[in-house]
Amino acid sequence: MKDKFKEKIPLALSILAFALSLFATLTTERRAADEKRRTVRNQLTDVLARVTSLQLENAKLMHEAKDDAFYRQSVNLALGQQNGFLLDQAFYLADQIPALVTTYEFNTIASASFSAGNVLATEKYHLKAIEVAHSDLYKAQATRSYASFLFTQRRFVEGRHQFNKALTLLKGGGDNLTRQTNGITYQMWGWNEQHLALGAQDAKNLYDKARAEFSGIDVEFLRGSLLQALEAVESFNSPKPVAPNLTLQRDEPQSSAPLSFGR
Repeated sequence: MKDKFKEKIPLALSILAFALSLFATLTTERRAADEKRRTVRNQLTDVLARVTSLQLENAKLMHEAKDDAFYRQSVNLALGQQNGFLLDQAFYLADQIPALVTTYEFNTIASASFSAGNVLATEKYHLKAIEVAHSDLYKAQATRSYASFLFTQRRFVEGRHQFNKALTLLKGGGDNLTRQTNGITYQMWGWNEQHLALGAQDAKNLYDKARAEFSGIDVEFLRGSLLQALEAVESFNSPKPVAPNLTLQRDEPQSSAPLSFGR
């Protein structure tokens, strides 16, 4: 009996050694995978920060070159190429770690894609932004951003449906945040109706709804700022309308109609 027990000891030790080796291998691979995801996550953050900086730079240069068509064209060409280069990187990185990309990041990619004229990618990443939204607030903001994109494609029925959906997500709350968010959604919808669908009366009705939401805010400074910005947006009249900003907004008062990068 003792001899049989002794014979089994080497086998048991071999099995134990194999199990420990397998555990060590799996642990090493898991740590390597985690490290790779962290590296890709950091690279994506860096690329999107550069995309945002490029949008700001473009807006500044377009303002400086507003009376010089040749300069505007040159700026658009140069920054458009850089935007496309960064976009390729963003596509590659985001698709490697989709579970780690946030709503705002997907929406940034969507906005930059629209600037580059890549309509298919724009829609893809708008939908991803909505899908990963972790709260009704973020989902409402992502949904209205997608609605604005649909208006630029003259998909007005779909766009109106998405704006309504965004409003429904936060419906029923009388708090300041809900009023502010829904007010800006009405404001954005009105701008799209006015300048892209060319529905003046529809736009007016939506601006009136935005005004009603803002008027219900009980913080005087915030209420006044939002109402003042709404008046500026409502009175803005461009003979050659441009697409509204497709980036997610953190619902800060706007002093003029929302414009977008690179178009």
